[in-house]
Amino acid sequence: MAAIRSLTALTSIRFLAALRVAIYHLVHWDATGYWWRGLMATPASVSYFFVSSGFLLTYTYALRFDRGEISFGRFWLGRAVRLLPVYYLGLLLAFPLLFHDHVFSLVKTVATVFLVQSWFPGAVLYWVYPAWALSNLAFCYLSLPFLLRATRSMSHSASLILAALAWLTSLAVSFTYVHLNPDGLTTINTGTSAFWLYVLKYNPAIHIPEFLIGVLAARFFNSRGALTTAQANFAFVASAAVILAVLLLGNIIPYPVTHTGLLAPLLALFILSLASGGFAARALQPAWFVLLGQSSFALYILHAPLWDYLQWTFGVSLVTSHGFRAVALVGIVALSVALYKWVEVPITNALRLHLFGPAPLRSSE
Repeated sequence: MAAIRSLTALTSIRFLAALRVAIYHLVHWDATGYWWRGLMATPASVSYFFVSSGFLLTYTYALRFDRGEISFGRFWLGRAVRLLPVYYLGLLLAFPLLFHDHVFSLVKTVATVFLVQSWFPGAVLYWVYPAWALSNLAFCYLSLPFLLRATRSMSHSASLILAALAWLTSLAVSFTYVHLNPDGLTTINTGTSAFWLYVLKYNPAIHIPEFLIGVLAARFFNSRGALTTAQANFAFVASAAVILAVLLLGNIIPYPVTHTGLLAPLLALFILSLASGGFAARALQPAWFVLLGQSSFALYILHAPLWDYLQWTFGVSLVTSHGFRAVALVGIVALSVALYKWVEVPITNALRLHLFGPAPLRSSE
């Protein structure tokens, strides 16, 4: 088992991933220049969330599960405490929009409240549309104890083979969709709605390979230890460069392929490099950057309803101006930080104290 390390760089980088999602939702990328479409419209940020969640949770909990020091129920309850307060705050904030932007559906509402909307293509983008990823994460959290049990005794070579199989399975699903075209689509872009396309993009079973790759990367990190500084720097530069190249080419890669685990191995290497230290990890260490990372969950779930309210209040013609969007984005980030400090932290701490006693949960995720 590697010595416990500070993973604050992985907290900070979450802000950049969430910010990219917010910028994506503020701009109609299909109408912009070619390379910007590829750079911003490829959903790498959400894939990063899945891989990094697998990594961070395995790093934090694997040894405790292996030793039988934590029960499944306690782990799941801890995850609920982490996930649900901000999630329900987002739903509450967006409740008026439920009647303004949607035809009300009791079934879809119940599915969203219980975080299972991503299993139903017709409900997946109902109410607060970015919440589909949280529905996926809820399934990942349910799966983690079983994945940890299955990977507990795996050798490095077996883990590498399983990670490769997970990646190839993810790609096979997307390429199968492209080949069969079950929805009969002639063109596919960010605005396309179709049953099987939504299954491919949003269903939790499709994204569990990305989470598993993060789990296996953390198993490797826990058993082998951190990369050397030179290795971490090289891994960061190499993975970041290839990820950037893929993003810039994102507009010519078949759209369904970009919505599965295409980048998962590169993201795992990227995370390993940051977890090991090096110049990039040091750049992400400032307290203000870590605070932004800690507030990224609030930014992710709240930016969409807040943006919808701005469009509702000021009209589409005003909110499409670059200046308005920039000011709005700064305001949404600032509000997310405030909500993290004065709402999320007090509520989460109170729930943890009530449910688990004074000892804090060991989780940076």
